[in-house]
Amino acid sequence: MLLPSLYRFFRHQVGHGFHRHGITEPATVDYVSDILTRFAQARQLHTLQDANGRPLEYIVDMLGAWQQSQGGRGSFARGRFILRHLGEYTLFMSGLFRERLKTRGELNYYLAHGSSAYWRCADNEVNPRQRQIYWQLHSDFGLISSTLDKMRREQFPLPPSAENVLTAFWRT
Repeated sequence: MLLPSLYRFFRHQVGHGFHRHGITEPATVDYVSDILTRFAQARQLHTLQDANGRPLEYIVDMLGAWQQSQGGRGSFARGRFILRHLGEYTLFMSGLFRERLKTRGELNYYLAHGSSAYWRCADNEVNPRQRQIYWQLHSDFGLISSTLDKMRREQFPLPPSAENVLTAFWRT
């Protein structure tokens, strides 16, 4: 029996779910599918680290790292990496952990910083195709995040006990 790769699984699910909610751009579907595939491994959520090797877990820390990258040589690529990760992280969290963010009063904070990160990514991107993807993510960030939340609830409903295990993964 041939099992699909995790990416193909997410690509199928995201394609179906996004289409139902009016998001039909294939590059956006591919990009979000890639995020879900990579972030399925929890360590990918915290690939950014401070100078001491500790993972950056908070948006404010990621923004601080981005600001530090704005000066000096060779930091332009690091700044772009940080912004892209910030956009991906906030999209993932606001899409899949929306109720948790609402409870903590942080949903709008995540949505604003995620959209802004993709705007900056698009503004600094030289590849026209990638720039278009970032602009799409910036302009539709709220819709994409809401769609991920709806997909999680409709396509992957979890019983309350599983919800508690899933949210326990993310510290209070």
